[in-house]
Amino acid sequence: MNTATYKLEVPPHAMKITLKVTLVVSIVIGLTSNICAQSMVYQGATINETIDGKKEGPWVIFASMRNLADYNPEDKYEEGDYKTNRKVGLWKRYFASGNTQSEVNYVNGRAKGTFRTYYDEQGKLEELGIQRGKTLIGSFKRYHQNGQLAQEKNFNDKGQSEGQQKYILPNGVVELEFSTSSGIEIGTATRRYPNGDIKEVVEYGQGGIIKSRDQMERVNPPVELEEGLDVKTSEKISGTINDDGKEVQVVEIPDGRRKVYNNNKDIWMDGVFEGGRMKEGKLYVYDKDGIIEKVEIFKNFKYAADGIIEF
Repeated sequence: MNTATYKLEVPPHAMKITLKVTLVVSIVIGLTSNICAQSMVYQGATINETIDGKKEGPWVIFASMRNLADYNPEDKYEEGDYKTNRKVGLWKRYFASGNTQSEVNYVNGRAKGTFRTYYDEQGKLEELGIQRGKTLIGSFKRYHQNGQLAQEKNFNDKGQSEGQQKYILPNGVVELEFSTSSGIEIGTATRRYPNGDIKEVVEYGQGGIIKSRDQMERVNPPVELEEGLDVKTSEKISGTINDDGKEVQVVEIPDGRRKVYNNNKDIWMDGVFEGGRMKEGKLYVYDKDGIIEKVEIFKNFKYAADGIIEF
């Protein structure tokens, strides 16, 4: 949270959004110091009040106050309440389109309680969960753009995964389901093909050690995920990357077969690149603790299936 004293900035376009700025300086007889207040009138309501250098009451953060790309200066980016310079209650953030981007609850300046994020194009729910600071607790759900549940996870009060965990394809098939205790896999994990056939069954022993793994061939005809239903495509990678163990600055990854590692020096992508994107190969997916969750296979720049995690 930025606790720096807010300096009121009135952009040249202020007349476009009919903002009226009021500067109030009150001298209270009998007090040893002056109380200085700044505020703004927006759509008939007083907002963005600063009293003795501390933010109070309802605030609206405009794009001009954050130098945001893709926004018009007068666009509303975020709004909520402050109490003694700390965020409290429900805060909303917006896309440049004006659609709601997120809804987060704050207690004494910290994110705490239920939060929601949304897709911009349709304004549909993307994520729903409970957080304490940066830690997820309780139930967490993520949705595909078609409205189908994509992930269903559970966490304990320490932020460790606890209980049943599910990853679901856009067509409704549960791609992967397993259980954890204090972040460690227990019992049976089942992975499925997009058509629902069981692809792999893994049995975990004490400490999350794999006791057995059985892999199955697909029995029924394959199912192609419908185009437009949030089918993942490979992203164009640029900037500083770890390429074959060396950090290099690139505009885009050169064409050809390459291995790319993440900031933890774990394998991230292994395949054939074209135009800065992985055309064919493997994408390694890790959780927030750096534990590998799955390997995704890409063909012709698109997610095709899950691969085998090798230990």
